[in-house]
Amino acid sequence: MNTPESKNYIPPINRISTRTTASLLLLVIVIVLIISAGFLWVTTTEQEKIVYQYQEKSAEETSLIISHYFSKLIDNLVIFSESSHLTEISPKEQREALIDLLNDEKRLFHECTLLTLDGQEAVKISRVHTYLPEELGNQSSDPIFSRALQGETSISPIFIFPQTGLISVNIATPVRDKKGEIAFVLIATGSVVPLWSEIEKIDIGQNGYAYIVDSSGRFLAYQEASEILDRHGELMTALPPVQRFISKDAASNREISPYTGLKGEEVVGSFAKIPGTDWAVIAELPTYEAFEYINRMILVIIAAMILGLIFSALLGLFLSRYLTEPVLSLTSIVTKIGQGKPAPHIKETSRADEIGILARGIEQMEKNLMESYLDLELRISELTLARERLRFSEEQYRALFEHSEDPLVLVEEDQSITLVNKKFEELWGFTREEIIGKKKWTEFVATLEDLDMMTSYYQKRNAGEDNVPNTYNFKLKTNSGEIRDMLLSITRMPGSNQILAALVDITEQKKYEQELIQKNKDLSDAYEKLATNEEELRESYDTLTIYEQKLRKSEQKYRNIVEDQTDLILRFTPQNKIIFGNDKFFSFFHADHKGILENEINLSDIRLFPSEILMQIFSLTPDSPVIYSENKVILPGGEEKWLNSSIRGIFSDAGTIIEYQAVARDITFQKKTEEALDNARSKLNLLNAITFEDIRNYIFTLSGYLELKKDMISDQNTLALIEKEQSIVKKVSQSLDFAKDYQDMGIRPPYWQNVLQVYLFAISHLDLTHIERIEEIKGVLIYADPLLEKVFYNLALNLVTHGKDIVTKLHLHSELRNGELIIIFEDNGPGIEDEKKEILFSRRDGLKKGLGLYFTSEVLAITGISIRETGTPGKGARFEIIVPRGKYKYE
Repeated sequence: MNTPESKNYIPPINRISTRTTASLLLLVIVIVLIISAGFLWVTTTEQEKIVYQYQEKSAEETSLIISHYFSKLIDNLVIFSESSHLTEISPKEQREALIDLLNDEKRLFHECTLLTLDGQEAVKISRVHTYLPEELGNQSSDPIFSRALQGETSISPIFIFPQTGLISVNIATPVRDKKGEIAFVLIATGSVVPLWSEIEKIDIGQNGYAYIVDSSGRFLAYQEASEILDRHGELMTALPPVQRFISKDAASNREISPYTGLKGEEVVGSFAKIPGTDWAVIAELPTYEAFEYINRMILVIIAAMILGLIFSALLGLFLSRYLTEPVLSLTSIVTKIGQGKPAPHIKETSRADEIGILARGIEQMEKNLMESYLDLELRISELTLARERLRFSEEQYRALFEHSEDPLVLVEEDQSITLVNKKFEELWGFTREEIIGKKKWTEFVATLEDLDMMTSYYQKRNAGEDNVPNTYNFKLKTNSGEIRDMLLSITRMPGSNQILAALVDITEQKKYEQELIQKNKDLSDAYEKLATNEEELRESYDTLTIYEQKLRKSEQKYRNIVEDQTDLILRFTPQNKIIFGNDKFFSFFHADHKGILENEINLSDIRLFPSEILMQIFSLTPDSPVIYSENKVILPGGEEKWLNSSIRGIFSDAGTIIEYQAVARDITFQKKTEEALDNARSKLNLLNAITFEDIRNYIFTLSGYLELKKDMISDQNTLALIEKEQSIVKKVSQSLDFAKDYQDMGIRPPYWQNVLQVYLFAISHLDLTHIERIEEIKGVLIYADPLLEKVFYNLALNLVTHGKDIVTKLHLHSELRNGELIIIFEDNGPGIEDEKKEILFSRRDGLKKGLGLYFTSEVLAITGISIRETGTPGKGARFEIIVPRGKYKYE
């Protein structure tokens, strides 16, 4: 054995296998580090370029949209000022021209003002307010008015229009007379809400965003319009892109340095100036998204290093087992042969390499040594026999006695010991002088039982009895007190009463016998356990056989169910090879069942799914194992079919994809029906939209004429009639608005909407500046009709109409109750009487009142949402919107 005690022991650190393994590990680590460093440098450089280009593109795209929108506002206003001849017409005609401007550009402007050269407002027209002469003011201190007097068209910073709460800008342009001299200044208030609807659609990565600052670094607007109210005017000069914009250092915009962005997270950002303004768009992208590719590469490199180390360790272990261990084994065999011990079987002789040659040489050497040893034994036997023949004397016997390998003792008739050999001296522990003539054989017997037995045998032997055994075991006690097991062989010397006793030390043999008995017992116990386990295995096998039969029946039953399905069912591998399909699937494609499966037809060959759907299945995980799709399929005969399908990934316990199962349903008839319905609905909507628009224009014109008519008539009775006419026109307009909203109800599909964002958009159309608002519903989304904004608008309008100056507090919050989300809209006004609550949300009085709350309940009911009023009269109104489970979620 190659143990620490042997002379041929080689410490593990000095072995060839250890050095080889260490060299391999070091080589792999160096190679992986060099490749990884170079690859990381290249990928980091390229990633920074990509991030900059992406950020710059996003910022420029936003900048171009804003610039185009403002150019549109300016162009429309300049064209109007040049084409309307405001300097040549009367104030009344100027007023009518401004009304026409608001009618024609109602999505762009909601207020226009014509100012004289001293800044005095001459004519002021608004969509939401009728200005009296005493309400006209002076705007000579406005910077954009001063720039307009100098002949340039300018834009004011973004602000919140107080009468509507909408995001707006003022645009000022000079109005010139025929001689080209400035006669007036026209200022129009333009709405920025449509612009922000376009900006919100810009994709700046998964989590990126954009916002606008002015030349002094103050926050003007954000990609999400709901954030503008909270941060308008905030100084943003602490952010690096804003600093670079203020310093007008465009070259430094290419720096990709992470910093803490607008939302408090680490980002990279860039800016782009907005043409025609002194503003800039700042685009920011979180660093974890910007450098996601680099982080992945680092993980790949670490994984490669770990795999390399594992491979090197396995290779070193293989070398150790294949080279070093056979050499150590052969070294141990050679050592035993050199010590004269029997050598074990040499296993490496069948190898064809140098180790095999060495093993065969050692085996041949062992055979030669064995033959020499046998020859030597034969010669020793012949010499011993010759010596016995020559020395037939006492001295010869003594010599044989003395040199015997076994302990020998010669006992006289009186039990005294007269002769012992050297082996007996070593065994008993006394010298020959202390034994001969001074001790008896009974003194080395250890136990009384053995002494009685041996004495009885001794006496019978001296009495001449023949049935006394000559060989038996006994325990011997040495001089040191050690007890040894001995085998005693008795021989009576011829011609005398002397007895020659030969002793064989069998202590180790006894110990081995006891161990063998114990092992035999353990083996018997193990055999019994094995028999028991065999019986249990047989019973388990019988149970499994029965279970297999049941499983086959169950499989056949479910196979019949699958084959009888009207849906298309198939299964395919990650390599898109079809491995199963039901009869409906093969009949749908007019395909041969056996031919497709045996020829391993690829899924893309039958064009069941578009390539983009097949690419998406690689993103399936055990947590998200299913994707759904609707797609068009072209059958072999050229017929077009529509399929609604789901693809489910089947994963192993370790999370590895095994195969995919797809279930598809023919929805061609449904699709054609929907197309016909959409065409009819589109035509009907177009007709209604044209009709509504014409009626609205007529109403607006009629309102203007009635207002002018009031200015020309002083008779109070006639004025009272005109006011009634205006009231009727207003009611017609309200009914028309309700009909338009009710027409749009359910036309567009519902979608997930942020409650707080929709609520803020809704109340921005009303004047709630005198009311304390509390919003505690951030991050809540509900699945509702696109007219959800009208729901909150009607609730707020109901508060303004009935609460008037009584309501001072408006609270919007939510709570979970029995698995449902309760959105609570409450105020501290007069409340609603109990007897009116039952008809609060019903249509009543022939569309004269109550339409808003009736419309609100109808819009919510489209997606299964209900509303109720639970307030206490005298303490305030409390509207509870009940959103069922599955129709709400949190961001």
